Amino acid sequence: MVSLAAPVTALPSSAAKAAIPGPSLKRKHSDSNSDSEARAPGVSKRPRVSFDPNVDIRLLEDYNEKGIELIREEVRRAIDKHVAGDSASYDEIKTLFKARPTASAAPSTKLLSKYVVALIGNVSLLNKNCSGLVHAILDCQWLARDESFKRLYVTLLASLMSAHGGYTGSVLQSLVKHFYGVPSPNNRHDTDPPVTRSELRQRVHETLRRLLILIPSASGVLTNILASTFPTPQDSARIYLTYLNNLMEVIEYAPELQGTVLALITEKLVKLDVQIQVDMEDLEDELEESVLQQALYKLEEDNDEDEGSELDDDDEENSDYESSSDDGMDHDQRRIQELRDSVGKMDAILDILFGYYHRVFVEGKHVDAQQSFEFLLSQFKNIILPTYRSRHTQFLLFHYAQTTPTFIAQFSAACAELAFDKTRPQIVRLAAAAYLASFIARGAHVSRETVREIFIILGKNLDYFRQAHEVNCKGPDLRRYTNFYALSQALLYIFCFRWRDLLTNETLSDADIEDVLYSNEELSWMPGIVDMMKRNIYSKFNPLKVCSPGVVTQFARIANHLRFIYVFPLLEQNKRLRLSRNISAAVMYGVQERETALTAKNSESALQLDSYFPFDPYNLPRSKRWMEGDYNEWRSVPGLDPEEADDYSDSEADESEVEEDFEEGTATEAST
Repeated sequence: MVSLAAPVTALPSSAAKAAIPGPSLKRKHSDSNSDSEARAPGVSKRPRVSFDPNVDIRLLEDYNEKGIELIREEVRRAIDKHVAGDSASYDEIKTLFKARPTASAAPSTKLLSKYVVALIGNVSLLNKNCSGLVHAILDCQWLARDESFKRLYVTLLASLMSAHGGYTGSVLQSLVKHFYGVPSPNNRHDTDPPVTRSELRQRVHETLRRLLILIPSASGVLTNILASTFPTPQDSARIYLTYLNNLMEVIEYAPELQGTVLALITEKLVKLDVQIQVDMEDLEDELEESVLQQALYKLEEDNDEDEGSELDDDDEENSDYESSSDDGMDHDQRRIQELRDSVGKMDAILDILFGYYHRVFVEGKHVDAQQSFEFLLSQFKNIILPTYRSRHTQFLLFHYAQTTPTFIAQFSAACAELAFDKTRPQIVRLAAAAYLASFIARGAHVSRETVREIFIILGKNLDYFRQAHEVNCKGPDLRRYTNFYALSQALLYIFCFRWRDLLTNETLSDADIEDVLYSNEELSWMPGIVDMMKRNIYSKFNPLKVCSPGVVTQFARIANHLRFIYVFPLLEQNKRLRLSRNISAAVMYGVQERETALTAKNSESALQLDSYFPFDPYNLPRSKRWMEGDYNEWRSVPGLDPEEADDYSDSEADESEVEEDFEEGTATEAST
């Protein structure tokens, strides 16, 4: 019988069970190729990591890899916190835009672009509470950033102007400030491509052009900014001309601003012109000529330095004031140098303006020529004409009025209307008569027919005035009869230069005229003009006593030689006649403010008409090239005594003050 009670030891122990090998998925140590994998008791095994070679592995950059949505939310929260009083995040965003692109901590263009996008999305929040951030954005040095950033930045500017009109002036001002000169092209982030100075300048104008298209009302704001930021006469020529060239580019893409901008330039130019004439009055002729030539040399020297060069900001600043920084000069030397710089500046400005109008009137590449001429006429009436001392600015009218017979007629008619308009101030009527006489006398393209027509019109007006007032006239009086004397002097002056056009036989040569005079025959003049001149010259008004002595003397010699009219007995009689008015028209109407060589001679000269003819010879060395072929130079009178003829020639050696003034300055003695 088998017993079920077996000894315990007969069964395998737990330790024995463990030693019995059995089926298992666990790898045995004996299966390993090395025993080195054995671990000490209690030490855990380090897990293994495998890499997929097909996965793109990148190191993340903290800022550049921020998503657009994240940054947009960051900007929104920063603005909200700023309004609530916590400006920490708001100031961090301002710092991003204020950083110089070349700084080590400067944000990349890629990162800054994301903030620009975020600001565009939150532009409605950028009200006056965020003006600090807006101005940081406007002061951002963006010009040398890449093209994609420029497009985003322009969109942000347009959005600001559209959403908040109060920022329009600040936005435009941030662009106009570059009209003085763009920053160095080296001021860029190292991740941006290289750019030239001309490209930076073009970006300014592309941006401004885009904004004017998107926000048409900005044109009015821009006009005021251009006027308020215009350089002063004390600024360097380089600053002045850089600003002017930028203005000329503005009117290329914003023709609605043409009239306003050109008037602004003319106004500033006239002020500079007047100041130069004031400074020139004390200079002797030789020194005056030296100033003109040195001004040309200085400008050519500056052009040579500028050509092909790209200057850094510091270099530009230094060169701007180089011409006026010589501490070794005494007061007179410094004054002459400043005058030289001003003359060169005006010369260059006029050269630019002549070039602009040349493209309009001659090449026809821009706006309608008639419209541009109307702009010029408007500037003449409102700016140039009332400014008595202007010396060179008016030659823009002189030159371009002669481009067509229509413009000649328009300018002549405008001057005549102003001279005859009793509602105008007396100083304007005086100046208009002087401009009319000077234009007709000196304009080489003014036709014979126009000369005759103007001469007749002036004569008729003299007759009307004489008939209306002679009955009450007690003698020559500039204060009472100013306009009569202004028109009389205009006739005398025109006769001296254009007497050939008043002859009925226009085919007579100088030799023919000399033969006629030699044979004691009479020249044939336009019907009625001899009698008209006699009636008015021998009237109670006695214009030969009041008109400028230089003009009167010249007229008397020519008229006598040509047997037109004999006035020497009257001149002798006038020597014994003293003018005794206490108040002259010159003082009363401001004319005497411009003292000339003639009016300074004696006290009686203050009671005589000032001899101002605004189209006297043009002396600016560079821009005078535009006058070639336009100017009617003095021609000697056939058969007149050579010594007398030489008195009124272009000879600079003439010792007679009156005669020299008549020809070289046509008695505009204080002018350049």
